[in-house]
Amino acid sequence: MLIWVCALHCEAKPVIDFYRLKKSQDQHAFDIYRGDDMVCVVSGIGKIASAAACAWIAASYSGETSFAWINLGTAGGAEHEIGELLQLNQVVDADSGQCYYPAPVAVSPLAGSACLTLSRPSEDYRSDTLFDMEASGFMQSALRFSSAELVQGLKIVSDNRKQQTGKDRQRVSELIHRHIDSIHHQADALLQLDGELAALEPAADSWQQVLSLAHFSQTQKSRLRVLWRYLCNRDFSSDTLLRQLATQNSARAILDTLEQISFRDSEGL
Repeated sequence: MLIWVCALHCEAKPVIDFYRLKKSQDQHAFDIYRGDDMVCVVSGIGKIASAAACAWIAASYSGETSFAWINLGTAGGAEHEIGELLQLNQVVDADSGQCYYPAPVAVSPLAGSACLTLSRPSEDYRSDTLFDMEASGFMQSALRFSSAELVQGLKIVSDNRKQQTGKDRQRVSELIHRHIDSIHHQADALLQLDGELAALEPAADSWQQVLSLAHFSQTQKSRLRVLWRYLCNRDFSSDTLLRQLATQNSARAILDTLEQISFRDSEGL
């Protein structure tokens, strides 16, 4: 399942129109638009709103075995041309300094860029990075439910040192619509990868054993699934992992242990 996360309706509109998504008429915390294998959520502006929308939509679809994510929106860039489409390869939170590294889809023809997420608008552009207000919140939240290769950011430059168009919502929709074929190509590749990874689900018996070790919230269960699937598909023995987890006395401790094992393993890749 592919989840689009957009801050504004004008950013979501080209996707909604292209895929003919239908707005949900149910009462929700966020506006959502549904299709057969995807959903688009309009989060509102800011990293906190983006993070909340990701967590909410993942909880709403907790029965899904796998999620792919795209944060589609606009960004400022010092030297980039208005309307340029870029794929994020690094996201930095300006407040905390926390860095995130999406793993771009291998077949992507798009140029990559770093993105600095700010808490408020700024025109103090840097030549080596984009500026936005959502990407770090999106990454922080979405990575709790999916692995890095399934969490992507696509940004269209709406503002630079010479011109600012980001407040013109019709113009924003037009800039994104220009790239809808490239955006669709990225989404299609991500959906295919999501299907391949979903097929690598861990054995049902070991999964039930790890679930029985503690009480996991839906959010914790989603993160547990990502970690457990990663380690089992890295040829870690489920019996060995279960023995290591048997001494942990809480869901948080189990997740921390699996995070540490996963981090040590990823350092060797």
